[in-house]
Amino acid sequence: MVLKGLRKIEAAARQTLKPPPILTIPQWADKYRRLSTSSGAIGGPWRTSRVEVARGPMMAVKEHGVRNITVMSCTQLMKTSLLENVIGYYAHLDPCPMLLTQPKEGAVKAFSKERLVPMAKATPVLQAILGDSKSRSSDDTLQYKEFAGGFLALESAGSPTNLAMRAIRITLLDEIDKYETTKEGDPVLLAEERTSTFNLTNNSLHIRTCSPTMVETSRIYKSYLESDQRRPFVECPHCRYSQVLDFFRHVQWNKSEEGEHYPFTAAVYCENCGVEWTEAERMRIITTKGAIRWRQTRSFTCCDEKQEPLKTRKWKWDSRFQVGYACCQHCGKKAVPNTHAGFNAGKLHSPFITVPELADKWVSSKDDPESKQTFYNTQLGLPFEATALKKLESNVLLSRREAYGAQVPVGGVVLTAGIDVQTGGSVNEGRLECEVVAWGAGEESWSVDYKVFYGDPARPELWAELDAYLLTPFQHESGGQMLIRAACIDSGGNNPEEVYKFARGRIGRNVWAIKGAADRSGQWSPVWPIPKLDPKKTRQTGYKPVMLGVNAAKESVRQKLLVADHGPGFCHFPADRPEGYFDQLMSENLVLEKKAGVTVRKWVAKKGHANEAWDARVYAYGALAGLRAVRKFNLERAAQMVAAYRHDDRPEPVDDSTAETAARLNEALTPAPQRAAPPPSPRQRSPRRSSFVG
Repeated sequence: MVLKGLRKIEAAARQTLKPPPILTIPQWADKYRRLSTSSGAIGGPWRTSRVEVARGPMMAVKEHGVRNITVMSCTQLMKTSLLENVIGYYAHLDPCPMLLTQPKEGAVKAFSKERLVPMAKATPVLQAILGDSKSRSSDDTLQYKEFAGGFLALESAGSPTNLAMRAIRITLLDEIDKYETTKEGDPVLLAEERTSTFNLTNNSLHIRTCSPTMVETSRIYKSYLESDQRRPFVECPHCRYSQVLDFFRHVQWNKSEEGEHYPFTAAVYCENCGVEWTEAERMRIITTKGAIRWRQTRSFTCCDEKQEPLKTRKWKWDSRFQVGYACCQHCGKKAVPNTHAGFNAGKLHSPFITVPELADKWVSSKDDPESKQTFYNTQLGLPFEATALKKLESNVLLSRREAYGAQVPVGGVVLTAGIDVQTGGSVNEGRLECEVVAWGAGEESWSVDYKVFYGDPARPELWAELDAYLLTPFQHESGGQMLIRAACIDSGGNNPEEVYKFARGRIGRNVWAIKGAADRSGQWSPVWPIPKLDPKKTRQTGYKPVMLGVNAAKESVRQKLLVADHGPGFCHFPADRPEGYFDQLMSENLVLEKKAGVTVRKWVAKKGHANEAWDARVYAYGALAGLRAVRKFNLERAAQMVAAYRHDDRPEPVDDSTAETAARLNEALTPAPQRAAPPPSPRQRSPRRSSFVG
């Protein structure tokens, strides 16, 4: 018995002294990790090949020489899984101090509760290490996990003291484009400075992840440009040519002769042989181990020649770390250092969306600047360039003046108003300046009227005059009459109470008092605020203005002013509009400014230029956003209604701001459509087939 006991002790000692297995991050995840259905749709054993594109960034974690990893990708693809698996691997096999940061305190707690805790509960080897804090020591919390040999601290990027208080070996910085610069500087640099003591042993690691935002201000895009710029290559199942899938280059779909898009016919086409890939072929590629190969694509100079790896196509494949290192086409030398490994991928590599679904999202968003940026950022994993930075002269807009057939031209669907309040100050020239705008399909717009009401905004007589004007009907070219369906009034001046009093009694008419949202670090608020529900507050006391995202609204309006052709987004102006109005539309410029090392976008007023017309137009656009958010107004459906009225030559009013009434009238007035010929088959080659390049 004694001998048997000694053998057990000896076996336990050998097991304790046994070094941890040498595994890559994908190998660890495939061997040990289990998925919980509480944090995703799929449960059971982890399989890296389920989203094969994620293998590259995970392999780079253990790649010799890599000290920085940047992952710039679309949403719901690989960023969070990378962070989770890195935490699990190091907590289990190589414990050390780790720091994970999120933009806000709420995001920190959400990551801990919704991602970390379910992973620990579902994965047996992590249960005792990162398990539920209720079953562990009092030092363990949602934001601090201590284990033998290390810990995991979770902090918000807005807490510079916490970012600087610990020595860290591995930093995991998530959603870095949403970080706000603090008084101490850039949170990214503050967090990564904590690894300075580990840099001496060359075993520190920084991982940055995010979907990009704007080209000019995106932290993750800047970080990717500083990396070796790895791209995912896949082979054509027909000709075996290796290529990087690009939505605008490789995805094509059918269009009718009238220009109508058929996104459900969309498919990937090889750039070499031109053969269409079926959805099954694409899915097989992106879910097969080793089918996606990451290669460096950053340009370099060697042998006195600047070379582009995407053109020279010279790489040395490292089978151990699954990466292609760019090399000189003349001497064969590895030319791009791998100290900073960068990764970029979009939804074409995702098994959770089909190509037709992706094409449909593009067709739905391509004509709206805000939706278009969202598509670039969240679906393609690419930054969006602010076209509002392009120069626009007032004389270009002046040349657009035209004679309308009625107060509201035939394309107008709904009327909104924007009101700017001016107190007049010492010159005693108080006034309300109001622009009425008609909006049509694709947010094509017509400036219907611009009226100034002179007087003291503190006097009720001035507001009574505005009220009567907002109730005035406008003649539509189809023969009916339209009313102003929504209005936004600036309350940020010296008369907020008067504005609140006016708007409070007219909420049913969609008259809203607004204030500009306080945006920071270039991260602009949405045009219309997303409602926040607080279960602790059951009632709202007093009147509160709408916090309008004026910066985002200004950018959207400016991008519409840049549209040169009639159609979606184009801005029309009446023939009698004075020249001074157009000067005011050009009264502010969008500039780029550096603060604490971070580039931010900022609207700057031109000196000596009045800007009331610019503000009024922005507020009118805000009122349209309010109709959509509050009243669920559907602009495209309303456009169909107006077309139906024109078709039937009916004189009734053409405008309605409730989706229910719009649907009922649309059904009653729209004649039954004739059955159209089916569009061409998605596999059918056609001269009308084209890729819509934006």
